[in-house]
Amino acid sequence: MPGSYGRGLGMAHTSSNREWLDWLTRVRLLTITLILAVGAVWPQSVFLSGNSRYFLPIIVSWITLAIFALILLKWLPAGVWHGVFQVASDVAMVSLLVYTTGLQESNFISLYLLVIIVASILFSRAGSFVVAGICVALLGTMSALAYLGIAPRFYVSAPSLSGLRTFLLSNTFGFLAIAYLAGLLAQSLRRKGIELEEKREELLDLQDFTEDIIHSMRGGLITTDLEGRIILLNRTGEDILGRRFADVRGQRLQDLNQEFWIPGSAPAVGKISIRKEIDFVTSTGDVRYLGISVSPLRSRDSERSGYVFNFQDLTDLRRLEQEVATKERMAALGRLSAAIAHEIRQPLTAMAGAVKELARMVPLQEDEKHLVGIVSRESERLNHIITDFLNYSREKSYDFKEADIRNLLDETLVLMEKKPEVGSKYHIVRSFNGQTVRARVDADKIRQVFWNLCDNALRAMPQGGTLTVRLEDRPFSLRVAFRDTGIGLDAKQKAKIFEPLQSGFEGGTGLGLSIVYQIVQAHSGKISVISEVDQGAEFIIELPKVA
Repeated sequence: MPGSYGRGLGMAHTSSNREWLDWLTRVRLLTITLILAVGAVWPQSVFLSGNSRYFLPIIVSWITLAIFALILLKWLPAGVWHGVFQVASDVAMVSLLVYTTGLQESNFISLYLLVIIVASILFSRAGSFVVAGICVALLGTMSALAYLGIAPRFYVSAPSLSGLRTFLLSNTFGFLAIAYLAGLLAQSLRRKGIELEEKREELLDLQDFTEDIIHSMRGGLITTDLEGRIILLNRTGEDILGRRFADVRGQRLQDLNQEFWIPGSAPAVGKISIRKEIDFVTSTGDVRYLGISVSPLRSRDSERSGYVFNFQDLTDLRRLEQEVATKERMAALGRLSAAIAHEIRQPLTAMAGAVKELARMVPLQEDEKHLVGIVSRESERLNHIITDFLNYSREKSYDFKEADIRNLLDETLVLMEKKPEVGSKYHIVRSFNGQTVRARVDADKIRQVFWNLCDNALRAMPQGGTLTVRLEDRPFSLRVAFRDTGIGLDAKQKAKIFEPLQSGFEGGTGLGLSIVYQIVQAHSGKISVISEVDQGAEFIIELPKVA
């Protein structure tokens, strides 16, 4: 553990050095350029000795080294020697500049302090003391050589031995003090930087964890500010609403759907949460039934900063509730129909027989015979309706076998096209390919379903039209759709279309679609209708495929 922790510190330190080097390289280039500008504009503040012939070559060489270091840092960013190279070149250039501007008379001795501070940032505390010691040694060596006359002198007045000693001791103390303080501050800065990086990693992990939770929710989630501008939308919410977060970010939720914005004109709702159910139209035009709950979003100081909207797609649940209600109504109607039909059938048969016997025994006029014929015909029609009711309400038996739905559908359409009334008045379009699509069904019952839906579609187009039949092979089911261009259905008719006695055609018993619904349910399938008035209707059947 200590070894891995030390390696972690080293990596953090190296990464920090990269950032510092990139910044310091630019700063040193700017500083050198500033020194050049000061020397050119105000030379008397730089050259106390009046000797300025070495100043420009040193500064130009220093600028060249700074540019070269900047280029190397761009070309070889992974090099570990950049810091050593820059500090060494700075120490050399500062020493030359101090020497040629008069040593103890130079105004550039403070540049040594800047170099030591840079070294403390780039290196360890020991490294900063080494650089400070080198600076002291160079300054002392140059001063001694100049004082003894071994090296050329560039100062105006020669210092005394005690003055030289004081100069060197004061600078030595200053260099070491700066090395100590700068190293201490740099070490503290590195430690805080490491702690900050660790906190940053923890924050990023927490952010990723929170985002995973939000995006893995089974329900949709929207957060907004107090004005309703969208701040967050999770992936499930994108699927439910049919909109991408990137497209709605920053938009007002009220503009997306006014009913979605539950707080309304009074954002300061007193309740902790509010729940509502609405109809929502997606971007593709689909209508979905959503259950929404809204809660206030609070900041750390308990001030309300926005709202959190949790919502679920209740469309399938609502459809199931409607199916359950429809089944219950149909079951009740079936039981009632069976009881009524049983009670009516016997007296109706007796009445019809009595009328026929009376017509045979008693001579009747033509108009009387016509009336008797009407009674007999209507009695037979009523008997036929009662028989249909009994067939509908009676428990049905099914013979499930694997069959090709495409063939069953094609056979039904061929028979439908042979009907005399079809002719050129109706056009039947097959929108399916020749692939085999198999399912486990009762073939006769499924043919009855197809026949009833086709027959209803043609009857819904009294002036003629087009019947389009589609067969789609899906991953876990197959879908058969019957689309007509007829009179369509209104919302009230659609709600009760599969219930008995809901026929909209003259002479119909209202049992055809009820029987279709029964058969589809027995096959563990689903049937639905999409229609608008004068826009035609589309009946859709979904059956499970053979695994």
